[in-house]
Amino acid sequence: MYILSDGIPCFAPRTAKEIAEDKYESVIDNIDFYTRLAYGELSFKVKTDSIYSRINAVLHQQMELNQDAVILDLGCGVGRTLYELSETFPNAQFIGVDYSLNMLRRAKQILLENNELQIDLSSSGLPPFKLIGKQLANVHLMQADACALPFKSNSMDVLINTFLIDRVKDVRLALVQMIYCLKPGGFFLLTSPLNFQTTENWKYGQPIILIQLLKELGIEHISFEDNITHTEVLDARGNQKHWNTLMVWGRKK
Repeated sequence: MYILSDGIPCFAPRTAKEIAEDKYESVIDNIDFYTRLAYGELSFKVKTDSIYSRINAVLHQQMELNQDAVILDLGCGVGRTLYELSETFPNAQFIGVDYSLNMLRRAKQILLENNELQIDLSSSGLPPFKLIGKQLANVHLMQADACALPFKSNSMDVLINTFLIDRVKDVRLALVQMIYCLKPGGFFLLTSPLNFQTTENWKYGQPIILIQLLKELGIEHISFEDNITHTEVLDARGNQKHWNTLMVWGRKK
């Protein structure tokens, strides 16, 4: 069961009070900031070897093999990965899932409503930037908890999770849920700096441990790249945060 909020199906709905008290849901402090991080290189037409370009390069190779695929982008945020792939592969169906309703509202503005957005970055001393939205018929957004996904088994051809696994409450449970809904032979891609939020989850802080867990849960033919530098520019002074990021991909048995 789910409820609709601004046209977005919510399978793990939160109260207005919970959303208002969550800094992650703040439009000014977080949503606008992450919109710039995700889309700024497109807006300013700066070519970078960003983590998003790496993800898209790997996914493009897989999508060429199955252009009618059903793709689940878990932890889709403001929709950066969906933004390019969904237009490049119009016969595929893309499902973007996030726990944050406000992230999804922003993704909806960008991906579905054909808006021209003016992103206000004055709280970081940065100039605003414009982002031209799209109206993509093959993108569907929904709110859900990664540890309780509302999908049937063997229903997805491709599953992407970007900057998510170190934010979930239970790493193993979330991965079990992901792999459960992936078809046999389906493609799995995980990207994370492994910056875990709880002491318990730090047992997966070494890539080899996380990769071993993926193998135990049914992912094979695994490849990975470690220590990919993902840089976030924080403000007009040029202060930066650097993440040593892991990217792992493989297929379900």
